Amino acid sequence: MAFNRRQFIQASSLALCASAMPLRAKASRMQTPLPIPPLLESHHGQPLFLTLQRVHWAFMGNHKASVWGINGMYLGPTVRVHNGDDIKLIYSNRLPEPVAMTISGLQLPGSLIGGAQRMMSPNVNWSPVLPIRQGAATCWYHASTPNRMAPHIYNGLAGLWLVEDKVSKALPLPQHYGVNDFPLIIQDRRFDRFARPEYNPPSQGGFVGDTLLVNGVQTPYVEVSRGWVRLRLLNASNSRRYIMQLSNGQPLNVIASDQGFLPAPVAVQNLSLAPGERREVLIDMSKGEEVTLNTGEVAGIIDRLRALFEPSNLLVSNQVLTLRPTGLLPLVTDNLPMRLLADHLLDGSASCTRDFRLGGNVAGINGTVWAMNRIDGQTQQGTWERWNIHADTPQAFHIQGVKFLIKRVNGVPPMAEDRGWKDTVWVDGDVELLVYFNQSTSEHFPFIYYSQTLELADRGSAGQLMVQPAQ
Repeated sequence: MAFNRRQFIQASSLALCASAMPLRAKASRMQTPLPIPPLLESHHGQPLFLTLQRVHWAFMGNHKASVWGINGMYLGPTVRVHNGDDIKLIYSNRLPEPVAMTISGLQLPGSLIGGAQRMMSPNVNWSPVLPIRQGAATCWYHASTPNRMAPHIYNGLAGLWLVEDKVSKALPLPQHYGVNDFPLIIQDRRFDRFARPEYNPPSQGGFVGDTLLVNGVQTPYVEVSRGWVRLRLLNASNSRRYIMQLSNGQPLNVIASDQGFLPAPVAVQNLSLAPGERREVLIDMSKGEEVTLNTGEVAGIIDRLRALFEPSNLLVSNQVLTLRPTGLLPLVTDNLPMRLLADHLLDGSASCTRDFRLGGNVAGINGTVWAMNRIDGQTQQGTWERWNIHADTPQAFHIQGVKFLIKRVNGVPPMAEDRGWKDTVWVDGDVELLVYFNQSTSEHFPFIYYSQTLELADRGSAGQLMVQPAQ
């Protein structure tokens, strides 16, 4: 590329600033051991405690920043429950402002799912008993505070919630948490020169950072045994979508989506991960070669230097996680299972069709912004509906308390990895969903559907649905 005189002078001036490059750019050249969130389980009916509080966390090196977290750390522990359990959960808000929490992906009645109607003031607890009645799935719990969901999740109020069942325990899959089964909470953030997170939401659209974090650190690595490795991916970013691929060109074997296992593994070279979406993938490490999971485009040196003076949407580093195999022989010799679940058989037809238009520059759904005292639709428990979603600006869309199948994406069938049960979908144009309402609500505790561009949701891109109990 040729530079004219003015561009050369500008580039030379930027280069003089290289010694002042921020910590995030310097940290991108180093690798950090992957932090594994502690595993929190209920034993013999003991309650699970989740305390929301101020914490200090080193995102880069030893430079600790004051942020929010759960149980004393940035982000929260991984909660693991089993189908058939009744879980006593105790949220304690020790933060200086009201917070609401929810568990995206968990199939619960409206009165137990949390959200706006379950706001916790400072120094107040909420203690629901949650009946776990669904198949194995990777869900996530997070802040859902009205008009404050984006900054609260950005501050650190999020964590993984795993459901296991007899099928998941019997399948020949990696199941040793933190050894061959790893949680990866992926976020983009923006930092000041002292490695403190900054949050300046734009007046339109959603927030995008320039630094990629996984479980709260940049460019992590993990040592693994030779054999199959399982990654549970969660996109907890405010609005950024990721396209994942492996550095050596080998495939990612997708085994599960938001609401559980796919019928069979799907091998892909590139895997989309929208905000709020979860995927489970298997990676074959039996050859003993180091491999890195990457995402998207990375900023060059000039882009990094320019970022000193103006915000950049390009990532300083696109490395998600480096896997370093150890040992001489594979410790896991099972072949990739050919089947995971039976094919999805639909029992019933859609009772009605609903159309939704998601705003882009102007927040709202169908031209209306969210209001807590307004119910936007009603349906019946145990029924199916066809939902047609259109987005003026590409964004993810989530429906609380339900599960759905994607029928069409811009008029054609979905990709194979998107044919399982889901609760979150990327909308770039038009998407047709077949939605099943397994749980009921009441007028005071409706389900909420909303844009997963969290700033749009906070500005009103959300609606409320009441599901009448089955007769």
